[in-house]
Amino acid sequence: MNSYSARFEMMGTFIDLVVHHQKGEQLIKQAYLQLQDYADRFTANRADSELMRVNQNAGIAPVRVAQDLFELIKLGKHHSEDSNTPFNIAIGPLVKTWRIGFKSATIPSQAVINEKLALVDPTQIVLNEQDHSVFLRQAGMEIDLGAIAKGYFADQIKRMLIDAGVEHGFISLGGNVLTLGHSPNNMNRAWNVGIQNPLSKRGDVIRVVPLQDMSMVTSGINERFFELNGRRYHHLLDGETGMPLATDIASLTIVSKRSVDGEIWSTAGFLHSAAQSISYLNSIAGIEAVVISVDGDVMTTNGFRGPQQATDLASNV
Repeated sequence: MNSYSARFEMMGTFIDLVVHHQKGEQLIKQAYLQLQDYADRFTANRADSELMRVNQNAGIAPVRVAQDLFELIKLGKHHSEDSNTPFNIAIGPLVKTWRIGFKSATIPSQAVINEKLALVDPTQIVLNEQDHSVFLRQAGMEIDLGAIAKGYFADQIKRMLIDAGVEHGFISLGGNVLTLGHSPNNMNRAWNVGIQNPLSKRGDVIRVVPLQDMSMVTSGINERFFELNGRRYHHLLDGETGMPLATDIASLTIVSKRSVDGEIWSTAGFLHSAAQSISYLNSIAGIEAVVISVDGDVMTTNGFRGPQQATDLASNV
């Protein structure tokens, strides 16, 4: 079986694709172009993107968008309205105020935080199913799809590859992993994917999870942050306080069928404590999780299956 692979930089991260198919090279090029299109249209970091046209018209007028963007905003709005979790696609004003992950990252004043908190209400996102338009009721509101978009992108690439006849493949969008079938190269017939130890240097794997036709997504307080006066401020913001989430969770990994679900719950499950997160995620059908606390404790949901230590599996992806 022909095997093709590629690595390229996009969306501020590295993307890895592996395709076992006779037309693998052509399919990888097709995937690249599809991802570039998504990156151009769905970003909140470019003034001329399709999403930013919605944001720029906040409080002014509805904006018609393509069906795929509309459906993703609809899904994001649905989960954002669950007050039990921190997931919120209307968090854009806070994200752009803190600027965590950029050189201009700063700690906003309480007055500025209070001003932005008034703009992060997902119920103020108005969707029109007839013309696929999106309207943000309040001027200054901004949708940010950073907590959901890559999962959606990965699912669409997988669908394209399956439609082309691919039975074995691997998609990694900056650590957001989605697999097709099993790995033809590993004895355990799985794609063996590591969970980074969030309390150690990059490359230190704390668990290895064998995936077959499944997704694995990890969010953590070690991914994007800045430090000031000896204190670390991570990028997972709380729409209630306007501050980085107060939690004892260092990282949360979700295993699911769809990557978009992994994206959603790797943020939505970031609750105030690791124990609370595991308890909550145990109630979500089709979702399994590994939570690592800031003290190094590792907890898993009841249905999680996989080796307990990284050394339990010697094979690589």
